[in-house]
Amino acid sequence: MKKTLAAALSAVMVGSLALTGCQSNTKPASTEAPKETAAKTEENKTEDTTAAAGQQVTITISNWLEAEDATSAIFKELLDDFMAANPDIKVESQAIPFNQYKDQVLIAGTSGNAADVIMGNSQMMSAFNGAGILAELDTLASKEVLDDIYPGYLSGTTYDGKVKALSWAPHPIAMYYNKELFTKAGLDPEKAPATWDEMTEAAKAIAALGKDDAGNTLYGLGIPTGKVAHTGTVFNGIFYTYGGHFVDDAGTVDLNNAGNVEALTWTKQLVDEKVIPGGLEIKDLRGLFASGQIGIIFDGDMGRGAFRSSSGLNEEFDKKMGVAIIPAGKTGRSETVYTEHQLGVFAKSKNQEAAIRLIEYLIGKDAMVKYHKSNAVLSARKSIATLPEMNEDEFMEVFNKQSETASPLPATNAMFDNAMNEVTKGIERIVVNNEDIAVVLEETNKTIREMYGQ
Repeated sequence: MKKTLAAALSAVMVGSLALTGCQSNTKPASTEAPKETAAKTEENKTEDTTAAAGQQVTITISNWLEAEDATSAIFKELLDDFMAANPDIKVESQAIPFNQYKDQVLIAGTSGNAADVIMGNSQMMSAFNGAGILAELDTLASKEVLDDIYPGYLSGTTYDGKVKALSWAPHPIAMYYNKELFTKAGLDPEKAPATWDEMTEAAKAIAALGKDDAGNTLYGLGIPTGKVAHTGTVFNGIFYTYGGHFVDDAGTVDLNNAGNVEALTWTKQLVDEKVIPGGLEIKDLRGLFASGQIGIIFDGDMGRGAFRSSSGLNEEFDKKMGVAIIPAGKTGRSETVYTEHQLGVFAKSKNQEAAIRLIEYLIGKDAMVKYHKSNAVLSARKSIATLPEMNEDEFMEVFNKQSETASPLPATNAMFDNAMNEVTKGIERIVVNNEDIAVVLEETNKTIREMYGQ
């Protein structure tokens, strides 16, 4: 489906989706706009001026990593490493706080002044592509690199058959479980459920324990069912598990399908049985899992750090925690979605060859191994994800395994964030307000189709 400039600009009027775990330890927001790249004229907007031998070209990269305490140092180090290996290219960083990032890049891009390399997440890139500010990478990037990216990750950066960005540091959602609660419920703490039915029965057994020693209610499963757009975003994985979808093969919003109805019927039933706590968002569920009140939770690889911190046990919490890929559901495979960082090239950059060299370096072996050692990130490339250095423990092995079946978010429209807000409202209406599933899905479907201009 083609994304229009009008749709992308309308997205500037709403806040971008701040996926939990992507903006922690943010420094105070700057009120200044990012530095502009060199002025572009109508005659040389897309002319590549990568320096000849013995000369140096300067390129810019917009990002939020340098604006965050957890990633600032390693990001600067990676850029320094690139410049040391490529003395003909100087890289300048445009650090923008996460909560301002999407809007500032859209404004800069549509005025012709975006950075040469544009960082984003799945939702942002959809808006950037809709605004027409991303270059096609099918021939700009090397075939060796493109062929090395997991198909699920490559499809998430492909629009209308054209690759517009490359995956960097993906976050597939997998399953965590509490080994102590498994033991108390008579389950094998060293054997994670392999099927959806097995997981459902395990969750019910844990919920049947009732309360912990402090009188707190115990829940079997933590799935977001309310409050923020993140709920609707990650619920796509539940839809896929039941053979459902958000959009059909033609890209048309199609919420009221049999798979989605079945997924929400299952969710509603477990909420009614108090196996799943209703109306909570992921940050609430993380706290409950960290305190030992939830037996199973779906979360990205960043969840481990959140659980360690919230529990107050730090790495000792790992002894209580098991991790496994999402159990196989109705489709017979482990269905899940991922969020990720992505890197694209500005369509009007005069230095596209230098820009793609920086991107391929950042997603390459040396940079990814170093980034992983610093921040435990994953790689979207098959040859790197399977390296021993990227699989130093069971946790990393599981998440790299989950990458093999992770599907992209159906962010096919610049208004995807807004659409996920509507999906979240629909889920709340069903599980909290007890409204009819088919009616809610049909009404939500109509709202989003109007939003998408369908």
